[in-house]
Amino acid sequence: MTTNARCAASVALLFSTFSLLLFIAGCGGEKKMEPVKPGEMDTYRDPGFGYSIQYPRGWMTNAEVGRAGFYSAQEVDKKFLDPTGQFPDGVMIGVTVIRSSNPDTAKKIIDDMIKSGFTVTKPETLSVGGRPGTRYGYTGLYTKTVKETGQHIYVPFDTVLYDIRCAGFGGYFDAYREVFDASFATFQLPKAAVPGKDPTLPSETLTEANGKAFSLQYPDNFNGISVPKGTNDEVIELRGVRQDCSIRVDVFGAKGLTVEKVFDQNKGKYKATATARTTVSGLPAMSLTYAATPNVERRFYFIVKNDKVFRVTMDWYRPQREEYLTAYDRTINSLKIK
Repeated sequence: MTTNARCAASVALLFSTFSLLLFIAGCGGEKKMEPVKPGEMDTYRDPGFGYSIQYPRGWMTNAEVGRAGFYSAQEVDKKFLDPTGQFPDGVMIGVTVIRSSNPDTAKKIIDDMIKSGFTVTKPETLSVGGRPGTRYGYTGLYTKTVKETGQHIYVPFDTVLYDIRCAGFGGYFDAYREVFDASFATFQLPKAAVPGKDPTLPSETLTEANGKAFSLQYPDNFNGISVPKGTNDEVIELRGVRQDCSIRVDVFGAKGLTVEKVFDQNKGKYKATATARTTVSGLPAMSLTYAATPNVERRFYFIVKNDKVFRVTMDWYRPQREEYLTAYDRTINSLKIK
């Protein structure tokens, strides 16, 4: 099933569910919450359509080509699928790409929402990345105490329609308004493709990942993904358009070991094709390169500072080694340990 067909099926199922659940009632029992201020954000770039948007760091991510959702806590995504289920209240930010050049597509979606029982505000015209867009606010009441509040922003671009949505249950939507506005302001439409250039290669344009213990710059067509921290102090992973190409930084305790000792403890785990001494962030560092798979090479960098190990892992597609290493050299040279 194509992405467009899945989108249409999901919308149809959503509206049919809402038709059964929604009814006109009172205020929904919202609780007053303190406003939430925007904090550090990660960037998501759709690997197929090329748009990008930033979302709060630490939020749960559920994404595929043409559809991405970011949720404020675990299981909040289930709340939006089953509003009356036993799932926590929270908020979401999402982008859905609908393949359509019909100027009435957005209006038809809104009309279907109204027929299903939503209350929808009058359309508001605004600019999105230099393009005209239309915003609709909405509310939906599922029971006397379960109320969803949100907004859809529709942006037509070429032969597709971008649906940027933010929503929350209870008093969460009002509390997160500043977060929604900060995320929406970062939305970027896709750049024009460069004729003859492989779009899966690392972009020459860099963006920044700013962690608690370090910062670095990386190609802006790599996406941050949620990974378990485990026993580490901090983990950031960035994945390229090719899913076997990535950049990752793990921070964990050095337990009094020098960078040489850390390297010695790790080098025996791999059949190295190359090792080297170098300098990263002004500190002595050691690297090890080996073949992770027949088509993927991997390089580790080890740095020690303040009794913490900073392990940088870089994976690249072997047939495009030169192109990836050119980009990765810029990333490792940008690394700053705080």
